[in-house]
Amino acid sequence: MTARGWLLLLLFVLLVGGATSAWFRAEGSPPEVRAPDAFRIGAAPGALELELFDADSGLRAVRVVLKHARGEAALVEENYPGGWITGGSPGHATRLDVPVDPARLALTSGDAFLHVTVRDWSWRDGFRGNETVLEVPVGIDLDPPTIRVASGLTYVSRGGAGAVAYSVSEPTRRDGVRVGDVPFPGFAPGGGEARFALFAVPIDGPEGPPIRVFAVDEAGNESEATWPAVVVERELPDAQVTLQQRFLDTKVRALARSENLPVEDLAAAFREINTNVRRANEVRIREILATSAAEPLWNGPFSQLANSKVTSRFGEQRRYYVDGEPASEARHMGYDLASTAAAKVTAANRGRVAFTGELGIYGNCVIVDHGLGLASLYGHLSRIDVAQGEAVDKGRVLGLSGATGLAGGDHLHFAILVGGIYVDPLEWWDPDWVRTHIEARLVRSAP
Repeated sequence: MTARGWLLLLLFVLLVGGATSAWFRAEGSPPEVRAPDAFRIGAAPGALELELFDADSGLRAVRVVLKHARGEAALVEENYPGGWITGGSPGHATRLDVPVDPARLALTSGDAFLHVTVRDWSWRDGFRGNETVLEVPVGIDLDPPTIRVASGLTYVSRGGAGAVAYSVSEPTRRDGVRVGDVPFPGFAPGGGEARFALFAVPIDGPEGPPIRVFAVDEAGNESEATWPAVVVERELPDAQVTLQQRFLDTKVRALARSENLPVEDLAAAFREINTNVRRANEVRIREILATSAAEPLWNGPFSQLANSKVTSRFGEQRRYYVDGEPASEARHMGYDLASTAAAKVTAANRGRVAFTGELGIYGNCVIVDHGLGLASLYGHLSRIDVAQGEAVDKGRVLGLSGATGLAGGDHLHFAILVGGIYVDPLEWWDPDWVRTHIEARLVRSAP
């Protein structure tokens, strides 16, 4: 081939390559903007989340403008790295947090729009790139919800439970009661604006905790309301427990092995079980009780295990000793009830089984959800006769008492929890207390 021929071939290759490159660089696929169908903005500064994506030439620029009653404000103007020849970073999703400060922007409550414009690095439109424009409705709500508390003077014991009826002026993202920093969810068992919340004063919490109803609306505005709620402090018992060698050799050794703990030093193994394993078990229990029926499943007072003797009460601070030396300590958060060996353990009230199975220090365990954040726990069972998700009536046999888990003998460990916090079962066994402290306020929550 002559030199002229080689030159023509080279020009042809260059032309084909250039045309091919131009065809790819002039792709016509616009960027994608992924956003919710609508946003809500409250009074507090925050951010609206968008996701930007371009599969072919990569993102080039984005501009976000809020159009509202008083005009418009540019919230984001950003350029992304890239070039005419190489393009940007195709196929990479970019999260964009759009800051919004209602006070700085002088916003007022009402309707607005988020106007989003995105371009890519395509050669289309005179090298300006493909463009995507999206408008997302924005609701601006700067007013916190109004809370009206219907309940009157309330006395709550340390380690005990209480209830409050209230109403909220608008739909909420969440609401309920805070005792100090501990939240308890509210429910609308009767529908409408009327709300009801069970709450507890944690046994080991600080003295005199503030008790407030709170509500957070859909825009994130929060309000609080108080009512006369008085915490009655009380003395809690101490108990010294000497761990016998037989208990260490059997119970502690077996439970340590099931938890993959060393068993050379059984006193150390007990300390690990009584602290870290116990803590992990309590985390699991709160996970199980994270959701509760939105209506009361229980009816009237709860029942103590039939023909049972109380061998240990709620709130005892137990101090354990091995060979006269302190080994560990823990708060006892229920009642130990002893009857005959393998006694029938019955549901203390109506509910739905939230959990069945082995649960560390509690051994074979059943947890029943009674609705509105109220639950009961039955530990150390030798046999379980119900299944998770099953509805149970008061008196239904759940299983048989036993000595599984960290139990020294056949008995039932019975506990009641409100919002995942242990409370004194003695209150819930008392018909007068249940009627006056709980059910009277639950009736007032109906529309």
